This record gives sequence, structure tokens and C-alpha cells, in this order.
Amino acid sequence: MNRVKPRSLHRLCFLSFVLLLVFFAVPVLAEAEGIVNGNIVNIREGPGLSYTAKTQVTVGQVLTILEEKNNWFKVSTPTGQVGWISGDYVKKVIKKVVVTGSKVNLRKGPGIGYQKTGEVKAGQALSVLAEKNGWFKVWLSGGKEAWIAGWLVAEQKNTGSIPTNNTNNSGSGYIQVNTEVLNVRSGPGTGYALVTKIGLNEKHNVLETKNGWYKIKVKNMEGWVSGDYVKFIPGTSESTGNGQPVENNQPPVNSLPEGQLPTAVIVTGNVVNIRQWNSMDAPVIDQVKSGDALNVLSSQGDWYRVSLLNGKVGWIANWLTQPLEGATTPSRDTVPKKDVLIVPIAEDKSFTVVDNGGRPELVLKGWTNTQFKVKQGQDHNSLLLELDGRSTRKYEGKIDRLGMTQIKISPQGSKAIIDLKFNFNPHLKIGATDEKKVTTIQIGAVPVQSKGISGKVIVLDPGHASVQPGGGLDPGAIGKRLGLLEKDVNLSIALKVKKLLEDKGARVVMTHTGSTRLTLAQRAGVANSLNADIFVSIHANSSPGGYSGHSTYYYAPLWNSVLGAQRLERQKLATLVQRELVKSGGRRNIGILEENFAVLRETRVPSILVETAYLSDKEEEILLSQDWYRQKLAEGIANGIIAYFN
Repeated sequence: MNRVKPRSLHRLCFLSFVLLLVFFAVPVLAEAEGIVNGNIVNIREGPGLSYTAKTQVTVGQVLTILEEKNNWFKVSTPTGQVGWISGDYVKKVIKKVVVTGSKVNLRKGPGIGYQKTGEVKAGQALSVLAEKNGWFKVWLSGGKEAWIAGWLVAEQKNTGSIPTNNTNNSGSGYIQVNTEVLNVRSGPGTGYALVTKIGLNEKHNVLETKNGWYKIKVKNMEGWVSGDYVKFIPGTSESTGNGQPVENNQPPVNSLPEGQLPTAVIVTGNVVNIRQWNSMDAPVIDQVKSGDALNVLSSQGDWYRVSLLNGKVGWIANWLTQPLEGATTPSRDTVPKKDVLIVPIAEDKSFTVVDNGGRPELVLKGWTNTQFKVKQGQDHNSLLLELDGRSTRKYEGKIDRLGMTQIKISPQGSKAIIDLKFNFNPHLKIGATDEKKVTTIQIGAVPVQSKGISGKVIVLDPGHASVQPGGGLDPGAIGKRLGLLEKDVNLSIALKVKKLLEDKGARVVMTHTGSTRLTLAQRAGVANSLNADIFVSIHANSSPGGYSGHSTYYYAPLWNSVLGAQRLERQKLATLVQRELVKSGGRRNIGILEENFAVLRETRVPSILVETAYLSDKEEEILLSQDWYRQKLAEGIANGIIAYFN
């Protein structure tokens, strides 16, 4: 039996201690990626210019970062070669996102005030290099960088591993597309000619791999697709060869027995078309987003006939949904949870932030219910967690997409202190601590509100007036008798509301003052980026059915974690504005209604849409053409807003 010398034993203990310190010093994060930003860059044997170059990479290539040392990165190339590259020629990717807006502007800086530099379309995947004030700095082809609004993208899930060889891999697996539209090219690179296009969730056998690209066969055509936009599944081939979705060998999560129709489904695609009939060639009648819930009426083939919250009925491809077994009312708990930060505090103790459908949850592991305290700060938008036990752990960061503007962890005597700040008033629900000493703290958004309108930030959105492709402005509804344009009426009333509110001390921001290139989601994004107190969109109505009167809309489905938490506030705002609008305008009281309008769905602050009167009604069109009546409507809207804050 060999004996360990005392000196060797000391060294072994010391090394073990160092490894433990390293573990507790670093939060658990996903594997990092980097993008080459030099034209032709050497990959070397070691971290320095004196080491031999073993291969080269070119601008835009994606590398897996394995280690960092003295501004050098140890990386793995798409072909599986491992070596070192200078940090001066690599941009580190903090996450990947997919564009959710139909057409989204790219800008020179993090804000709508910066110059536009280009556009991206729904489904396009982007690598994020930096984050600031809710905006993401993204990498573009050709080595360019630009900023995109964070509320118009969704974080992309891990895409699976790419085979690390360059040899023929026929039969070794298949790819599944995870972007809305993907180009198939004649060679492994963006410089090759376009062969055809394939769509979200299509599956195709892999014939060959090269430099992070996959060779596939689509119908009778062969071509290459980028590994950045697909998930590789090794093993059994799973393609029909014609681009149609096929079944995996294992049933999907939450799948139902064959022939059983789900009562409701959750949308899993980023932005999904609702079509007039069950075909990809059918006209699009509406769109839904990831996480939206739909009631299922019937099915045919690979399609569900569904009803939307706005009353429309259409068809959705069932491979872009996830069934809710036995559910009639969608629940926020059906959205998969995701750990976004894990911070070890001490041995067998950790603090985790979970993304629960856009709502943060906090998980404490290792403390009983008597060993921690949670306090709400006097500023109403902060929380302080006091955890029993000594710790040397220090950490500081933020998670903007969950509204967490500060996460600060530090030791304080015999306790570990976690100081959290939010861009909303967090409403807590602390769950019971289980036998494994795990406690979940659910957090809902409650608007921070003090009495009085003075100092409140209010975003007013005059409806329509968007710049059209031909250069003209979207007029909205047009009056039948006078030809009055809705966009002009909306702007006139909004400007009057602005003056009335500013006279009372409010800070009023307009989404535009006559014309705009903002999408509906970007109009809502103005309120989100400002963390406004409320958002009010002003419109005039129109209908062929002879309707007239005032109405006000809100949207706050309970299954949506963010909007559902604001339901009472949104209803209150709509109720008070409608009440005062009817008093002042004097027309028929249609009431408050709930509708899935884009500007209401995309806002993260209490929001309403006001339909002041009907341009299709001859009498109300004449009234809307009069300045005195527009003033009366403005006074009604303003009085309702003032009542809301009082």
C-alpha cells in the first residue's frame, strides 16, 4: 500500500480548497460563444503571438469559448479544432435572440432617437454582444453591429450541438429549423447563391457538414443551411424530404393520445400566422405570438381550427403549438420555466432567478423558513433578502428582460444579503419551504403609484399616421360625409389632452406629432422604455353597422404573468376614462371592452385604447370635425386620467 507524504497531502488539500473557491466564485452560466471580427485571424497552439498558428478563421465565424487567459480565448472551431485566438479579434456573445416584430428597425445607438441603419424581419436570429436600457447590441453579417429594441425580440433557446467533422455524414442525423424563414444556399456560406427557402420546424436529413453549415436535400434540390438557425438531432434520420414536419420517435412533451383533441393550446412559435383555411397557401387573417393561448374548435390533418381572443376563427399548424391536456382556461404555469441565474452562496446553498413566462421567480435552496427574511424597501420597487449563515460570496448584475435592474449579493456579518431592485412594484407570494429546504418566491408586477398626477409620465399615442411603403400616411378610418381623416382627428385630440395634463404637472410623451415610422409594438415600446405610469392610445371608430358612441378598451388576460398582474389597474383606468368621456362627449355609452390590440398587448404598463366617436356615423363625424367638440373629448379623457391617479 502506497502512503501519501504529508507534504503531498497538504498540496492536495490546498488544491481542493482552491477548486471549491473557484466554484463558489462564479455563477453557473451557459457555454459562451464568440464571433470573429477580423478578416483572417490565426488560431494558435497557445495564448500568445509566439505560439505556432494551426489554422485560420474568417470574419463572422462562430467559435465556442472554452477558456479565457490574458485577453486570449481558447476556442473550438465549427470543424472541431481547438486552439487560442486573441481577444482583440473576437466579440463575445452574451445570448441569442429571434426577431418577433414583423419588420424591425436597427439603429446606431440604444434608443429610438438614434439614426436608423437597417431593418430585420420576423424570425431572423441575432447574436447579442451588449445590453443597455432595454436595447441589444447585435452582430450583423459583414462584421457590422447595430442596436435593436429588446421588446421586439425573444431569447432563442439552445440549438443543440453541431457535428465537429467535415466528412460525409449521411444518415447521422437531421436538422430542425428554428427560425421563421431560412435560406438554402448552393454552398456552405452566405456568399453562395440561393437555392430555395425552408420554414420553421421543418426537418431534413443531414448529408454533409462543413464549417458550421449542413448540406440537406429539399425535394429534388440539394443545398446548405447555416447551423446558427437550426437544431441538429443526431441518430435516426427524420426527414420526409419535402419540408413537411414529421414525427419524432418519442412523443413530444404534453402530447395527447392519438385522436384526442386538446381543448386549448399554447403557441410555441415566435410569431405564427392564423390562416383562413388549413393550408400554408391560405390567406393570413391574423398573427399570434409565443405564449398566446387559443381555444381549439376542431382539427384536420396537421391543423387546428382555433378561436382568438378578438373573436376571429382560423387555422394554425399544430406543430407550432403545445396542447394543454384537459384545460379550458389557459394557465401561465404551462409556459416552461427557465433558470437564468444560479449563484452559489455557501455549501449546499444557492440563490436562483427563474424566468417564468416573462415573470421573475426567486428560488432559495438550503434555508428553512425561519432562516431567511424578505423585506420590501421604502421606495416600493426593491426587495432585501437576509439569509442566515456566513458567506464570502459577492455578485452584482441585472436581468433587464425580467425587470430586475439590480441584483447585488454581499456578506454582512453572519448573513448573506441580496439587494434587488425592479422597474415595477413587486408583489410577493412566498411559497412553503419543502423538505429539501427549497423556497420559491413568486413575483407579480403591481404599478408603483402615488396619489396625484403631478410628475407622472404619460405616453399618448395618436392612432394611425404611420408612413406607408409608397410614402403616404395611413389615414385610419375616413368619414363618409365630410371625408374626415381619422389620423387628423386623433392627433388634434391627443395634443389637447397633452396640454390639459401638462397644466396639471404631468410629463406627457407623444409617440408622434403628425407622422411616424414606429410599428404598433414600437409605439408600446416607447412607454416600456420610459417605464411610464400609463399608456393611452386615442382613436376614432368606424363601422358599417350604423353604430355610434364612446368606448374604451383594455387587455389583461389572467394567464399572462405581466398583463394579468395589472388587470385591476387596466380595468380601473378604462372605467374612469370611459365614465368621464361619456360625461363630456354626451354620446351613447358603449362601455369598456377587452380586446387583444397590439398596443395593449405589447405595453408593460397600464394601458387603454379610447374610441372617441364614430366617423362612420354622419352626426358624429360632423361633431368630430368641430374644434370645440374635440376639446370636450380631450377634457373627458384628461379628467378620467386625473381621476385614475387620485
